Amino acid sequence: MNAMDHVRYLAEHIGPRGSTTPEEADAAAYVQKRLSGFGLKPNLETFRSARSAWLPAALFWSITLASGFIFLGGGRLRATIALALSVAGLACMVLELRFRPNPFRWILPKADSQNVWTRIEAEGEAREQVALVAHLDTHRTPLVFSSKIWVRVFEQLVPIGMGFAIALMIVFACGIVVPLPILYTIALGPMGVAILMLILTLQADFTSYTAGANDNASGVGVALRAAERLAEGPLQHTKVWIVFTGSEEVGSYGADSFITMHQRDLGNAAWITLDTVGSYRGTPVFLSQETFLSTAKSDEQLLHTVREVANQHPEWGAHEIRMKGAYTDGAIGHKHGLRVLTLESHESDGTLSNWHRPTDTIHNVFPECIQATESLVLALLDQLDKDAGPPSSFTAVGTTKPNG
Repeated sequence: MNAMDHVRYLAEHIGPRGSTTPEEADAAAYVQKRLSGFGLKPNLETFRSARSAWLPAALFWSITLASGFIFLGGGRLRATIALALSVAGLACMVLELRFRPNPFRWILPKADSQNVWTRIEAEGEAREQVALVAHLDTHRTPLVFSSKIWVRVFEQLVPIGMGFAIALMIVFACGIVVPLPILYTIALGPMGVAILMLILTLQADFTSYTAGANDNASGVGVALRAAERLAEGPLQHTKVWIVFTGSEEVGSYGADSFITMHQRDLGNAAWITLDTVGSYRGTPVFLSQETFLSTAKSDEQLLHTVREVANQHPEWGAHEIRMKGAYTDGAIGHKHGLRVLTLESHESDGTLSNWHRPTDTIHNVFPECIQATESLVLALLDQLDKDAGPPSSFTAVGTTKPNG
């Protein structure tokens, strides 16, 4: 089977694979079967995950709005309560956007998800190790992702909305010091913005899941092909983990669970993420950094190596970009102190193809881009293996300090 065969099975036979759904579990069972067929030993690990990517934001905007109504009741006491409540909500939201534990994660609905992984030992003495990572689940199809225009609008609405939320907190603080009647009128503006953001975030969870041919059956297909090739001929000095994560779309719970469980064995492994690598008429890209709330920078040595490989094969069209306003499982690798590199694909205008839309189907992926990414991944692994340092440079157990 080639990578497109895997993409077709996931996107058409299984179909939409929402985080923590039975279909996500079916995708996990599929990759387990394929890995076993390659003669590898797959491992299944379950974990608890959020069920929605949007409920934390909806809860934040609900708290912001509730704080506003408390403030409108008048008086210094209500202003104090409103400020304390809104600041607590903002703190939780910031922690959530940085993939950190917070009360939102404790109280919002959860369900079981799963990771599938296998490890291919080096043919000789291991001097390097790499984790090749792709997520199994797919996102919903909210209004704010329904077109490129909507995506651009939402990219502006989020910081604007957060700015209004902070402005509302300033109004609350002023109400504690100088409770002027005009403050109640001023508060109505930010509260109106909070209502709009609440509607948009609640709407998302009433939409269907995408079939996710590009995001991320394409990455899974390439990872499976790499696993098959490595099963046939392991690298000489590089141990390779093939990791299929669940619940990436709701906050990368799967990647976080996997690294937490295996960090001692991973050590300072290269964490190479494959995500949306089949963009329509697109070309492979590798990220120098990704910025969601905080910035996760790719490892400089990995960047140097992938640049060299891309320059040696201009026919693949691979090039370097910076990504803002989104995250991948690479952000979790960076959080835990691993050496990170993320591979994606973009259309000619620099956008992800059919991102979180009903149109992310098998008919809208680009086989040539998936094949180019597969070639890039295999060449990158070969080069990393050739560049593997002496045995003393290989860290078998985790000694790196996590970032953040």
